[in-house]
Amino acid sequence: MQSNLLNEAGHPSTTVLPLTTQLIEDAAPLRYRIVARDELKSDSDIMLDQTRTIDNRRITSDMLTILTEKETSEVEAYWRIVLGFD
Repeated sequence: MQSNLLNEAGHPSTTVLPLTTQLIEDAAPLRYRIVARDELKSDSDIMLDQTRTIDNRRITSDMLTILTEKETSEVEAYWRIVLGFD
């Protein structure tokens, strides 16, 4: 969840929104549900209140899935609320 400008510049860390399979119903805007697909084996909640920036050396696996445009837009809207930008 960071600009590709940082990725392309070789920035040493990445901002992530962690996932959990411990699902909580109706937890918006703190969580956003994504269904299992691609390499994401279980339905998962994105935990928008648990934003972290981690060293790139800690990223040990490939991408699990890619959010659709609609999902990305909704996650961004929730994240803006959690961060106090809206």
